[in-house]
Amino acid sequence: MTAPTPTVTLTDIVHRYGPHRAVNGVSLSVDSREILCVVGPSGCGKSTLLRLISGLETLQQGTIAVGGRVLAAPGQCLPPERRPVGMMFQDFALFPHMTVSGNIAFGQTDRPRAERQKRVAALLDSMALTRYADAYPHTLSGGQQQRVALARALARDPQVLLLDEPFSALDEQLRRSVRDEVVRLIRATGIATIVVTHDPEEAMEIGTRVAVMDGGQLVQTDTPLALYRNPANSFVARLFGEINRFDATVENGQIVTPLGRFAAPDHHSGDRVEVACRIEDLALSPLNSHPDAVRVRVRHASFLGSSTRICLALPNGNGGSGSGGGSGAGGFGSGDHPPGEIHARLPGHVDVRAGDELAARVDAGRVMLFPSA
Repeated sequence: MTAPTPTVTLTDIVHRYGPHRAVNGVSLSVDSREILCVVGPSGCGKSTLLRLISGLETLQQGTIAVGGRVLAAPGQCLPPERRPVGMMFQDFALFPHMTVSGNIAFGQTDRPRAERQKRVAALLDSMALTRYADAYPHTLSGGQQQRVALARALARDPQVLLLDEPFSALDEQLRRSVRDEVVRLIRATGIATIVVTHDPEEAMEIGTRVAVMDGGQLVQTDTPLALYRNPANSFVARLFGEINRFDATVENGQIVTPLGRFAAPDHHSGDRVEVACRIEDLALSPLNSHPDAVRVRVRHASFLGSSTRICLALPNGNGGSGSGGGSGAGGFGSGDHPPGEIHARLPGHVDVRAGDELAARVDAGRVMLFPSA
């Protein structure tokens, strides 16, 4: 079976705002029936990428093609209204003076009136909005407004659908149910879709693939499972969940960390590496229950409903020193764990108290090694 032809192809995209490279050499493709989620911190260039595809920004370098047709290249730029692209904005951008039907019909002036009315009726039906055809946006709930915005984006039968932070305007209670409904509707269309989000969990939940951006560059693109288990670097690892992190030096194909000795077959002696494991991969058991485990002491535990997060002290405040050269225990996100501290997350309720001593270990197959920055 031949592979499907990519619906959207971006090749070496570069875009500057003054001296700042907001997008720096990005290449990727998206097939029909695929939802690609682009995730990364604020200012990483993900929304600029959508604006370039839609034509709201003029491409400076590279090429953008949809269905094999070049939409943009240096000196060539098809205007937004002529691109086979539908875009759904973060704030929905519905016209308050137009009814639901009017909003959906907007921009379809190239169609005969009867055809336009038929298309609007079909979209109202598919979005369960028929009873609201003559209502105005301010009378609708957030979820209903979301469906109107999606219907408007689909009204011109685009080959590509672009969604910029589509669920961030909804309160937490509505967000999941509306997201599930909208994603179901998108998948039913089979349209190639690119969704920008700052929420890694959301990206993993709805994306067929996920593209991670940082500093204008594409860091890694893969399935949610591959990104989670085989991140390209510690930035990607931390983006998708809390980790325990140590610095170490490779000696004779091995590294020594506060959690034990591990093989490093792809590294040379003297290489400095970051060693990491996800906190849910840290196993806890009674003392002396496993020969490879290390003694740890509970500092505090937090019951989170589906899991318990436990803060642990390493022996003698060990921050990773040892004959293998490891030094320093690190953490997740913007700040590191305090020296000599690691975290574990176990399913359900775990009955531990401050001062309890336990045995901690991590399976070697769950240890991640990255070159030190």
